[in-house]
Amino acid sequence: MNNFLRFSGSILTIITVFTLFTSRVLAAAETGEYLKYQEPQPTTSSWLATSGYVLSLFLTFLLVLGLAYLTSRFLAQKMTRGGGFGSGRVYASLSLGPNRAVYVVEIGGKFMVLGVTEQNISLLSEITSLDEIEQLKAEHMTTVPPEQFGAIFNRQLVSLEKMQKKFPLVFGSENPEKRLKEPENDSRKR
Repeated sequence: MNNFLRFSGSILTIITVFTLFTSRVLAAAETGEYLKYQEPQPTTSSWLATSGYVLSLFLTFLLVLGLAYLTSRFLAQKMTRGGGFGSGRVYASLSLGPNRAVYVVEIGGKFMVLGVTEQNISLLSEITSLDEIEQLKAEHMTTVPPEQFGAIFNRQLVSLEKMQKKFPLVFGSENPEKRLKEPENDSRKR
């Protein structure tokens, strides 16, 4: 009997709530105010609220910049200390063709000769001789003095001029007749 009274009370409550809400909707529908269009009212905001909003945006932007800076500093320190990435150096390289090269590198205090291709990196040998290691470090530490830089630059410039004379089509030609014919070809293509 108790269960029946609980069930009846629940049903009565649901019917009462349903009747109250539907009667309001029906009354609004009958008067036509339910779907009546109302002009949107402009919101009134003070300059204080607007300036507070702009200030909060600015502070949020500064917080994001600060967090990005701290994260980059943290990751940089972690990469140089933790994984041994910071101690790696390339002492010499020799290109053997497209996507093929040989590198002499120092990683984690070991000097290795690596063969690098597009698909693979292979250990060719490990340099253990202290004399060779010191020679590699000495060659790597030497810098070109400013006086020698001019001489090296001039030497490279002369070799480029020689290459231009050997391969005029690649580097352009100094023949004026050839230059005059090139614009004609361009106008024909248009």
